[in-house]
Amino acid sequence: MIGRIIGKSVGEIIFRLNYREDVKIGEILVADDEEKKALFFLRVVDIHYGQEGAEKWGIKTAGDMLLLDERKEKYDLREKERRLFKICICKPLGYVKNGKFYKPKTLPSHFCAVRRACSEDYKFLEKYMGDIEIGKLRSGEKEIDVKVGIKGELLPYHIGIFATTGMGKSNLMRVLAASAMRLGRYGILIIDPHGEYYEGSSYGKGLKHHPMASERLVVYSSNPSIGINSLKISAYEISVADIEDIFNFSEAQREALYALQSRFGRRWLIELYERSVEELSEIFERRIQDITFSVLKRRAERILSSDIIHMDEEVSTTDSIIENLLSGKVVLIDTSGLYEYEELLVGVVMARKILNHNKRLFRNKEKFSKIPPLLITIEEAQRVLQDGIFAQIAREGRKFKVGLCAITQQPKLIKEELLSQFNTFFILGLADEGDRNILKSSAKQDISKLEKEIQTLEVGEALITYPGAPFAIPAKIHFYDEYIKEIEKEEMVQNTMNEKIDEDFY
Repeated sequence: MIGRIIGKSVGEIIFRLNYREDVKIGEILVADDEEKKALFFLRVVDIHYGQEGAEKWGIKTAGDMLLLDERKEKYDLREKERRLFKICICKPLGYVKNGKFYKPKTLPSHFCAVRRACSEDYKFLEKYMGDIEIGKLRSGEKEIDVKVGIKGELLPYHIGIFATTGMGKSNLMRVLAASAMRLGRYGILIIDPHGEYYEGSSYGKGLKHHPMASERLVVYSSNPSIGINSLKISAYEISVADIEDIFNFSEAQREALYALQSRFGRRWLIELYERSVEELSEIFERRIQDITFSVLKRRAERILSSDIIHMDEEVSTTDSIIENLLSGKVVLIDTSGLYEYEELLVGVVMARKILNHNKRLFRNKEKFSKIPPLLITIEEAQRVLQDGIFAQIAREGRKFKVGLCAITQQPKLIKEELLSQFNTFFILGLADEGDRNILKSSAKQDISKLEKEIQTLEVGEALITYPGAPFAIPAKIHFYDEYIKEIEKEEMVQNTMNEKIDEDFY
């Protein structure tokens, strides 16, 4: 027992902490209510000093101590452990009674004893944890031996990963991919603009070090090496809508683009590139100005000068990428050697093709029921998650088993209406108040009182909110290097068991 409850309401519980005890912001404590035969869970959101006696007693005592400090004399404070204490302010998370968890709709009894929770207390959480493991439960700074994971079936309902630089976004993404590779039941597309996911970096190992990488990881790159596939997109696959997601166009230029696509179909970009301004003007009977075609031709030349864009309709890797995703593999596209417009083009073309492919499958209910949930990750999501294909997927992707994983340092730059479509949030620490406020209003659990906890999150610590969770789950994300060692050990044990079964069979 570390304290006793002294107030206050269903929405806020305060308790007096024993003098010699210490608790941390974000720590989850338990109030054992013997009268109600229930276990109340409390999350510490703030800590205050407290003292018995007159209000000015503490000020006078501090003054006396300072005076004796100057004289180098010792001050003996009598009954220190009774007169001084701390007040912990807690957000009630709910209570467990007869093995069932209930939202906080009642109060624990007066002066109910408060203690630290143990692993056994968290048994009720097991049914809320999904198969894609990402870490362990956290209470304050302490890691609890309870696995934390999200449900793979919820991947199409979109994931947001929010954190300032250096808080562990890349490690979390590697762990998420590692867990998916471990299961082999979900397709995840990772577009890597920094080239850090495959080889790894000074911060840790890459996805190629995963024990199942040879079976469940497929890599594409504009600069392929041994074991890596060449990334190619056919000009025939690029639509006007894709180009609109990347470049800004005037209304006249936009009308000209759609006129080209209407006239030439899938060859519109090649025709724009190969024909002269004079030829194009003649074809459209001078209804479109020469200067408009001149600007559009320069954009076409820029696109088709890219090493990853091919003018042959048969040369493309997009279909094989989709096939691998539907096989439950993690597909990594390394775009680190590309310009930003090329990286964005890869993302929008792949996103559109994946969504359209699943839309076609949706017409055949039998086939559609057999495909796995898919997840498309986008770094610096605030650049593209405004309009276009990614906004379309955010609004309707769940129906077609296509989800987005938006990774950003600035959630406030994403439209609130789109952010509300994301059902799972990983919050790893945000310094900006505007970013925290936008997440408060969009999260699927109430995190309005967790301001201080979010501000004080350490590297690798997270708050996770998703539908069905009893409250915002505090987690310590696995360190990727250690996690893949665990997977490797499990694989060795499994292989040993399989060998034993084969021996017994013969």
